[in-house]
Amino acid sequence: MLSSFGFRYTEPAAELLRIYTIGWQEVSQAGYDFHGLKRQHAEGLLFQYSLAGTGYLEIGGERHEVPQGHAFLVEIPGDHRYYYDPAEGKPWEVLWIRFGGTPAAGHWNEMCGKGRVQAFAKESLPIRLLLQLYGDVKGERVNGPVEQSVRIYEWLLHAWDHVVRPGKPQRTDEGEAFSGAVRFMKENLQHAITLQHIAESEKLSKYHFCKQFHARTGMTPIAYLNKLRMEEAVSLLSSTSLPVADIARLTGFDTPGYFTKVFKRIVGGTPTEYRESKHEPAAGVMRIY
Repeated sequence: MLSSFGFRYTEPAAELLRIYTIGWQEVSQAGYDFHGLKRQHAEGLLFQYSLAGTGYLEIGGERHEVPQGHAFLVEIPGDHRYYYDPAEGKPWEVLWIRFGGTPAAGHWNEMCGKGRVQAFAKESLPIRLLLQLYGDVKGERVNGPVEQSVRIYEWLLHAWDHVVRPGKPQRTDEGEAFSGAVRFMKENLQHAITLQHIAESEKLSKYHFCKQFHARTGMTPIAYLNKLRMEEAVSLLSSTSLPVADIARLTGFDTPGYFTKVFKRIVGGTPTEYRESKHEPAAGVMRIY
């Protein structure tokens, strides 16, 4: 069974990312065997993901299994071979994208430098984005080369982040991760709340709350609280004429000196510089990541 879609382009545009083929296939018979130097009229960067079963990749004199939950990355043309072995007994179900464009080179090379076969959970963001892209191509919901390039780059950037920075947690939307704690922090920015207070809002111990919060947001609870305080401080600096000391108090800081220290570390300039636009043009609303 095969469902694939190909694209041809009449005008060059190296600055855009372009899909050459994208598709899904379930392989259960002998004959699925491709060599990267023997494919006529094919080019690009190939990312192929195993949804089920196992395939094989030969590259650099080594043979690699590509089991369920793994993807391989190769260039076409290139000295490699990938294939299905019927002795496996179970069909090899694959999802792939073959694409090209100058903006991909840096991220792609870094990913390949980590290994030609990489693990991706099916529920991981890169695979979800690739499945969405395949579905939208199939449903004719990708309109034009610029939108196509944006979609490919979004997927590629998340795949790169997954492979190259695996130790960095994927942040979730604050509405999805510990909404009770985030709401409690926002409602109490001006108060001297402690980690214990925040953990209690989620009915967790400090230890488990800190561990889970960091894993899901990429930040400690106190760092997140300071982020929220700085976002509020920026809003007050831009929309009011309140003295810096009053803004410090309204955002939960005991002294203007400590408030200034934290503000400068996170925002990049002092509160006064920010208000007077000496450091950067002031924004009325800032989101800090």
